[in-house]
Amino acid sequence: MGFKMLGFVLIAFLPSTLLLVPHLAQSHGTKTLQSGSEYQVTPTPELVTQGKKLFRRYCAICHYSDKEESRRGPGLKGLYARELTPVMKHPVNDANIRDHIVQGGKDMPAFDDLKPNELNAIISFLKTL
Repeated sequence: MGFKMLGFVLIAFLPSTLLLVPHLAQSHGTKTLQSGSEYQVTPTPELVTQGKKLFRRYCAICHYSDKEESRRGPGLKGLYARELTPVMKHPVNDANIRDHIVQGGKDMPAFDDLKPNELNAIISFLKTL
């Protein structure tokens, strides 16, 4: 490839001219998925209760919480016991789950209007499945 410089890839040197093009990072949606250590959710009973309500409102139409089989989207029972997410095949960690909820996925809409505390609540609930 070329030399990376401030989000650009060096393509060619021309006499007294430098041609730069935007570097296309491998990402999902608008953000590169996290490694997981930057974002951790510690479930509390209150967060889990709130997350269950939010899951019913936003997620249950497409996802089962008590089964691994698919509804419209994959069942999420035991999600945090899995190595990879069911569809996107990303490591299961809080950051990747958050990013997937916010950015959406293959057939999943983005829920980019959820507040940080709502995301924490949903993730807390998913950890109990």
